[in-house]
Amino acid sequence: MTPRLTLHPIADSYVIAVGIITAMLIVWYRLPVRAAMDAKKRRVLTALRCGMLLVLLFILLRPTLEYVTISRQAATVVMLFDHSRSMSVPDELSGLSRYEAMVRAVSRSGPQLRKLAGAVEIKAFAFDAETTALPVRDGIPELPPAPEGSQTAIGAALEDVLRLESGKRVLALLMFGDGAQRALYPRDAIPQPSAMRMKSLDQPLFAFRFGKARGASEARDLALEGLSCPDRVFVKNELPIRVRMHAVGYAGQALTAQLLYETEPGKMEVVASQEILVSGPDERVPVQFQYVPKTAGEHKIAIAVAPQPGESSVLNNEQSTVVNVLEGGIRVLYLEGSLRVEQRFLRRSLDSSPDIQTDFLRLTALPDGSEPSDLADRFRPGKYDVYIFGDVDATSFRSEWLTEVATAVLNGAGLLMLGGFQSFGAGGYAETALAELLPVRLNRLERQEPGSPIRADLHIPGHLPIVPTEIGLQHFALSLAPSPDDSRRLWAALPPLDGANRLGGVKPGALVLAEDGQKDPILVVQFYGNGRTAAFAADSTWRWWMHGEERIHKRFWRQLVLWLAGQDESRRPSVWIRLAQRRILLGETLEFEAGANDDAGEPIANAVLEGSVRMPDGRIENVTFSKQEGRVTARFHRTEQAGDYVLTVRAAVDGRNLGNRETRFLVVARDLEMDQPAADPTLLASLASTTGGEVLASEQLPELLDRLLEQTKDLEVPIITRRTLWDTWPVLFAFTMLATWEWFLRKRWGLV
Repeated sequence: MTPRLTLHPIADSYVIAVGIITAMLIVWYRLPVRAAMDAKKRRVLTALRCGMLLVLLFILLRPTLEYVTISRQAATVVMLFDHSRSMSVPDELSGLSRYEAMVRAVSRSGPQLRKLAGAVEIKAFAFDAETTALPVRDGIPELPPAPEGSQTAIGAALEDVLRLESGKRVLALLMFGDGAQRALYPRDAIPQPSAMRMKSLDQPLFAFRFGKARGASEARDLALEGLSCPDRVFVKNELPIRVRMHAVGYAGQALTAQLLYETEPGKMEVVASQEILVSGPDERVPVQFQYVPKTAGEHKIAIAVAPQPGESSVLNNEQSTVVNVLEGGIRVLYLEGSLRVEQRFLRRSLDSSPDIQTDFLRLTALPDGSEPSDLADRFRPGKYDVYIFGDVDATSFRSEWLTEVATAVLNGAGLLMLGGFQSFGAGGYAETALAELLPVRLNRLERQEPGSPIRADLHIPGHLPIVPTEIGLQHFALSLAPSPDDSRRLWAALPPLDGANRLGGVKPGALVLAEDGQKDPILVVQFYGNGRTAAFAADSTWRWWMHGEERIHKRFWRQLVLWLAGQDESRRPSVWIRLAQRRILLGETLEFEAGANDDAGEPIANAVLEGSVRMPDGRIENVTFSKQEGRVTARFHRTEQAGDYVLTVRAAVDGRNLGNRETRFLVVARDLEMDQPAADPTLLASLASTTGGEVLASEQLPELLDRLLEQTKDLEVPIITRRTLWDTWPVLFAFTMLATWEWFLRKRWGLV
């Protein structure tokens, strides 16, 4: 370390320093002397003064010795290696697996890694479901002998690296793998947010992709995907089951798909099958079955295709779920002629009830005599428990269909007609079989042809309150609270309706349950044979929902339908469970809600819930509930076994048992890594682009390492140490001594 002499003149100006000395030299030279002085004395004084000026000039120039040393900043290069089973797919050159090709690429880059290790720290990690540090010897990572991981958690691996290397300078991150993320909760974090953080930290990611977008072992495979099936259905109703069959490498072959149904506990039987012709080398074929359950209870249902020769995985040849088959539920057929706002909210309220199944049909007039193929069957007596007619003209139906509806009501079904421009007499129902059933009189002179101007005399304009009558406050359909007075207050607080139909005279024996402010009937009901009918003149109860009265909207419509179905006297408190999904993958978390309702279907807020899960091996695991924003939820994590699980929830209030509810869910064993082991170049390219890195071929690894080694020169930082010479004590001593001697001699020689 050789020092270097530098000058730092006062005010950073040599001119100022020299000017000061020149000025002092002139002043001192011309300083008058009162006594004569010989040449020798003059030379002595001049020498002293020149010495003082030289010392002063030395101080003004501020000479400094600088010592320069070079310091290298610490930096790290991180290497991430995919250790999941998909890396065992042999789709690289010469039949090598992805993992073998990756190991070879690292081995061939040994010299460059050793050089780089002399300049920076090299860290290595293997990632699958977890991120594991690898030993590094002389810059070369020691990779495990074979890939064994069951997941590829790329996003979680990047988060782990960011956390472990927090506060350090990461020169680059090198990722080796097939680029396909296949991970389960809680390791399923998406990698893009981590890539954005890396960009902000100036940590580029360089990706080396191994494997093809269509792997060799995936050349022949059958996979059933996207099972779609209602989680509940009523006995003897059609249950639609749909799935997609992804066929790769079976072009021109006919394959058989089977529908299996659990007829007895633990016994699956083939109840239907169909042949599927695969036309292309890579094709997704829709598969659909219809099945009619005959017994109530929870039943397992599955669609399966037989394993074929050469398949890469047979774990994906079946999709299964559990269906809750309900007995004694209410089946509702809701008919509308237009998609008005009311129908959307009414259906939403009915669908929220676990014991009501609503089928919705939108109908138009039939000028050419055509109709949907299954429409006639919809009106067969016994098909539905309640029929709801919305704003739909009578010309949309054949007369025999309405006659069958009348027969169904006579035998015990319910009928409800809603307000609308084509309802009641305006819709042409005065001359149909429904005129006899409805609790209000219909007149054929009220007929309003579709498309004609609206007749004002058939409608009540303005904002109409709905006011229950004294009889209505005692009726099950309008009971919103335990006492009639509380119900009256709740009805009075509801927003008004946007007009209503002007109903004709009320038939003898019919009951007016609700009116508007002018005593015009809004809701009228009656018994007809073994059935029940109702006329509701309005069509804007959706405003209740929009004003925050969702609970009242649901309760009113549910209770009205229950009354029409004749099930108003048989309600009792019930415990319910609502699963997020009936089937989950091995290791996934099941999320669900639970609660208890009173006999009116309203939630019991102070109910205490307890839960447990019976696992496939018979072990019982307890479940802990949490309450947030009025919802009681729970999560179950112990899904390490494949098979059937039984969830039981018990409810109690003040020590009084309300009952319990059991439901089943399935945990299926799927090989995330080998079901579809194709590489994903898109994800790696996106991550590299986001961070400012690149996607490179494995042959380019040595070149990249050389580039990184070249960048380490930027890590060399010069450190300058300065030693000033002008502000030391010898300089001050010399100046003081020269000034003192000059003054002393002048004094002695009588010059002052």
